Amino acid sequence: MQNRKRLTNILIASTLTVFLLAVFLAFRSNDTAVAETNSNVVDETAVIELQGNYEADIATLQAQIETLKAQNEAYASQNEELRTAVTTLQERETEYQTQIAAANQTINELSAQNSSATVGGTGTTFQAPSHGHNH
Repeated sequence: MQNRKRLTNILIASTLTVFLLAVFLAFRSNDTAVAETNSNVVDETAVIELQGNYEADIATLQAQIETLKAQNEAYASQNEELRTAVTTLQERETEYQTQIAAANQTINELSAQNSSATVGGTGTTFQAPSHGHNH
């Protein structure tokens, strides 16, 4: 129980210390105004420097855009070629499946004819040769 009370007191003291430090830093007005003035000067300088490199950046970006457009057109052309190839392959597949089905039908018909000729047809039958004694 003592440890819990001690921990609570430490947390309260830490919270108060942070609060007082925040209030102290927020209300010291002299240094804050100077810092704001200096930051405005830095921002204006940065803007001027960005305007100096602006044209070069635009040219670079336009070159990249043109390169990407050319790549996009090449990909579109390649995509169209691939779509045509896929369509051709699908048509061939349909044709091959039709041919395979016809071949399987022919095989089934020939097998049926062959089995009916063997079972009930006029095929030759063999008889075991007789030998001279009875079993």
